[in-house]
Amino acid sequence: MKKFIIRLFGAVILAVAVAAAISFVTDGNRDSSDPITDTSVEATVLTDFGSPYKFWFSRLDNDGKTAYNMILSSIYSMPSEIPVNRIDSETLDEVFYALLNDNPDLFFVGRKCRLRTHGMKTSFSVDYTVSKDNYLKMKAELDSVCDKIASTHTDKSDLWQTELEIHDYIIDNCEYSLENSVLGSTAYGALIKGEAACEGYAKAAKLLLDAAGIENVLISGYAENGNGPSGAHMWNAVRLGGNWYNLDCTWDDPVDENGGQSKNYLYFNVDNETLSLTHSEFSHTFDCNSLQENYFVRTGAYFENYDRSKEKTLADIVIKEIKAGNDTVYFRFADKKTFDEAINDLLENERIYRILELTKKSSDLKILTNETGYFTDEEHFVFALAPKFEQE
Repeated sequence: MKKFIIRLFGAVILAVAVAAAISFVTDGNRDSSDPITDTSVEATVLTDFGSPYKFWFSRLDNDGKTAYNMILSSIYSMPSEIPVNRIDSETLDEVFYALLNDNPDLFFVGRKCRLRTHGMKTSFSVDYTVSKDNYLKMKAELDSVCDKIASTHTDKSDLWQTELEIHDYIIDNCEYSLENSVLGSTAYGALIKGEAACEGYAKAAKLLLDAAGIENVLISGYAENGNGPSGAHMWNAVRLGGNWYNLDCTWDDPVDENGGQSKNYLYFNVDNETLSLTHSEFSHTFDCNSLQENYFVRTGAYFENYDRSKEKTLADIVIKEIKAGNDTVYFRFADKKTFDEAINDLLENERIYRILELTKKSSDLKILTNETGYFTDEEHFVFALAPKFEQE
């Protein structure tokens, strides 16, 4: 019996510096204690601009929140300077980080900003990556695609299903690329150009999740690249049913040994324990301990124990996933003991072929029963099956 082995590798990670490149220009003398804006009133989140979910705004002090709001309310018209309250360099760094990570629609904003003081006035300026005319065209393109994607959601009241459809759309329509570090780090690059690095994947996910009413946050940190030391990385934290989960669309779009890409769900709503196997130094750590909305749990492909009574269940999952358009089917086991027991029976005892026989018997799939592809992930306790089909 011939066995064809699939080997998948994690996507290469682009080291993207999210922090702002900042400079200060001072003209004349000023008394730093003299305010130009009343910051004694607590700044509240703006609802008419940017994302409805501004987590990083909430982490700023009141001076930072005030500056954030002054910038965000003006930046879409792309002015050369924006008046702000006086803030120091550390606060500016935090404000700019928050602006870029809260609002994925700021795809036209570069990574360098400046504060200029003249007498009693302070102004903020930034490098724009496109002209105003091009921005308006690009915004129209992005809005159109987002509206189109939203119109395809099967049940907008089912937030888990909507999240899954967003995850799948991004992976099906975007390829991991380092070719354009500017557009590739934006939602526009991922959704319009179809090429992006990890930052672009995560910002595209945030933009679409925002529109769907799913609370989420961009998280930065480090992740293993499969070929050496960790590199800078970005993903999402998503809140469903009152619990937080980790979502990494980039790592669910891996590159195989032949350079091809194959969608998976290893990083769809995982807990911190699972994510920490490969990711580290989170910019913020939510209490992600639940598996209730994990892909494998929700689809019935998560097994806390294993014996041959589960074979029909595995076959049914294979049928459902193949008919849904997935060429590889993933199963996750609760722990090493269960995983080892399953792998031993499926591979060493060759019960995998029994699964294929049950799959063919219970469906109209022209599946081969004596040949298949498979992949084992001992770190995540995952077994993946890639059935082969009869030649027509």
